[in-house]
Amino acid sequence: MITDKEWEANLKRLNDLAMQNEVGIKPLYEKDYLKEFYDFYEIKNRKAKLVPAEEGFEETLKNVSGEYRWEAIAEKTKSLFGLPLRVTVFDDDTKLKEELEGPDGLAPFFFVFDMMFCEYGEYTLCFISGSNN
Repeated sequence: MITDKEWEANLKRLNDLAMQNEVGIKPLYEKDYLKEFYDFYEIKNRKAKLVPAEEGFEETLKNVSGEYRWEAIAEKTKSLFGLPLRVTVFDDDTKLKEELEGPDGLAPFFFVFDMMFCEYGEYTLCFISGSNN
C-alpha cells in the first residue's frame, strides 16, 4: 500500500516530467471529478461532457500531448500509477478551452491544446497540454 507522502512524490515526479513536455497533471479526488475540475478552474460554461476515449490510454495521450512527447509521459505514468481503469475526454471542448486560456484563464498554459482524464478508482489524473509561447 502506498502512503500519501509517496503518492504525492510520485505525482510531483510525473508532473515535473510532463511539464517539460508542455503537459500539466492535475489530480482530482471527488467522485464527480468533472465538477471538481470545473470548480477548480472556475469554469462558467459547463456544457462540455465527458465521454469514454475511443482509443486506449497511450493513443489518447499521444493525441493529447503530441506525437513526439507522449512516450516518456506514458511510461512514467504507467511505472508510477499503472494503467488507468478508464480514460475519458470531452465531447466538445471548444468553449471550455476558451475559458481556460489567455490572461483570464486558470489553466497551467496560456494556450490549451487538449485534455484527458485517467480514472484510478480513488482519484483521477487530468492531463492538460498547451503552451505559453
